[in-house]
Amino acid sequence: MKRWQLTIGIILIVLGIIALMNQVFPNLNIGRFVGPLVLIGLGLLLILRPRFAGPDVIVQIPILGDIRKTGTWEVTQHEIWWFVGSSRLDFSEAVFPKGDAVIKVFGFVTDVKVILPDDVGLRVSSSAFVSEYSGLQRKQERFLSPVEDQTANYLSAEKRVDLHTVAFVSEIKVRHAF
Repeated sequence: MKRWQLTIGIILIVLGIIALMNQVFPNLNIGRFVGPLVLIGLGLLLILRPRFAGPDVIVQIPILGDIRKTGTWEVTQHEIWWFVGSSRLDFSEAVFPKGDAVIKVFGFVTDVKVILPDDVGLRVSSSAFVSEYSGLQRKQERFLSPVEDQTANYLSAEKRVDLHTVAFVSEIKVRHAF
């Protein structure tokens, strides 16, 4: 089972339990507890996620705004958590240590722009309510279904990146480096 399926499943179960509790106990308004519980959960996420990710994973939680990874930067394991945000990942001058790089972007509305040189292989997977993907060879628009694509040189490239996005609305654009 994929992580996004588990997350959506848990959310649906919690919402179902809340709706059931409201029917069984009509005098108890459980809905008034949901907002504070969501805020507590977000606070715990902000505090604890970097610790659970592991020492070799770079976790960024900017909530709003944009992240630009350009110039000389080390492509390793990254997690970016947004509410609404834009990520620009330029691999033209990036440094690739051994192994495949994994970059995960989570958020409500995410916009990811990738600049890709010819010697870097890229695999993209996006799970979102609404996904728009514009790759090097094809475009996809999806509603409630995942987007999967990879460059033609992904399996043979020495430098490889796995890009995963999980969002309500996700837009991914990939273009060649000039």
